[in-house]
Amino acid sequence: MFLEVSKLSNSQVRRELQDEVRQMATVASQIAIQFGVHPAQLQLSFPKSGERVEIGADFQDIEDGEDCKGAVYSVDLVVVPGLQKIGNGKSDMTSKRSIVPCEIFPVDQS
Repeated sequence: MFLEVSKLSNSQVRRELQDEVRQMATVASQIAIQFGVHPAQLQLSFPKSGERVEIGADFQDIEDGEDCKGAVYSVDLVVVPGLQKIGNGKSDMTSKRSIVPCEIFPVDQS
């Protein structure tokens, strides 16, 4: 399809770019098949400034990592949003699992 569109504009596509687009399309189709077979959703986790979060599987203190696991902090700044999978791949679309924990700077606790 990519090559056909480029022909319409009377342009040529480099072989390397063709290969990269082909690889992206292959990965996208594999992901689509997996999500079709095992229903789930991906969701970004992005707490608001001042929101209280518990350090652990879902949230990490950018300075201390999981060393303060179980501590509850107020968010000062989100450094890296988290990525969560919603659903268990079967019929339960309520379960959540963190794939990538959200990394935060907590409000200074001193």
